[in-house]
Order: sequence, then C-alpha cells, then structure tokens
Amino acid sequence: MKTLALILTASLTLGWLAQSAPVKLALPAETATLKAGPGVELATANCLTCHSVEYISTQPKLTRTAWKASVDKMKGKFGAPIPDDQVEKLADYLAATYGKPDPAK
Repeated sequence: MKTLALILTASLTLGWLAQSAPVKLALPAETATLKAGPGVELATANCLTCHSVEYISTQPKLTRTAWKASVDKMKGKFGAPIPDDQVEKLADYLAATYGKPDPAK
C-alpha cells in the first residue's frame, strides 16, 4: 500500500511539474558604465563579459602591480579571452581609473 501511495504521489508531482509554466525573469538593464579613459573600450569588452561595473568599481584601490596580477589571474586561471598584447593596456586602464600608485621601490 505504501508503495502504491508513493508511486501515485510521484506520478502526480511529475504531472504537475510537466504542466507548470516556465518561470520568466526580467533583469533590469545595465545602466552603469566604466569610468572614461584610455582603455575603457578594452575593459568594457573584456571585464564586463563576467563582471558588473559595480563589481569593478567597488574593488579596493589596487596598485598597477595588483591590477596586473588580477588581469593575469582572470586570463590564466579563469580563461578570460584577453589577447596577450592587451593585458598591459588593460592593467594600465584599471590602475589609472580604479587604482592607486605603486609604492616607491
């Protein structure tokens, strides 16, 4: 009897799931933009593929060395398709617009 009740419950549940309407979500449009500066198009094309503007703009103010390490990590560890010849330019942009100076060596 318990087996029959389980089969009936499972059957009814699967039938309900099969007939339920798909959930539709509408996300708000992105309205924030990266700060203007040399390299903004590069950052928009590469960074905003995975990150929001807010994610980038709320990061701690990193040095250029730290931004370069972050770009290298995104490219090497996470597979961001950043061309090799654009890594330095991207680090320059991020440091200039969202960074702080490297300490004197």
